[in-house]
Amino acid sequence: MTRIYPVTAFVAAVVLLSGAAAAQQTLSPRVLFEGALPTAQQGGGQTGQTTSVKSWELLGKDGAAQDIPLTGFYVAHLVSGRLAATTDGQTANYEPGAYWTVKPGASMQVKVLSEMAVLETITANKQ
Repeated sequence: MTRIYPVTAFVAAVVLLSGAAAAQQTLSPRVLFEGALPTAQQGGGQTGQTTSVKSWELLGKDGAAQDIPLTGFYVAHLVSGRLAATTDGQTANYEPGAYWTVKPGASMQVKVLSEMAVLETITANKQ
């Protein structure tokens, strides 16, 4: 006869719940650079842009799609790993070193095709 001890059942429940919570977490990037860049305006003068470079460490998550929570135009750079990115219903596979753009108003979902991937995003927004 197999006995299940209350402590074992409790530990198993905590592990299952923490795994479900981890799968629900929003991606949180590491900010590599953030700063203001002046740009010249037609007819003289300057306007500013805020530029940001972020690094996203993405785990495979059993092929689940993960949303990159950015808005506006940005450049994506796959530093390591392999992934499939879907933007505006179009899916493309990317290898390390690839660059691509995401247009304003579009959202991007990624599926990691390797154990993990590191994605950098570069944004520039008017101040």
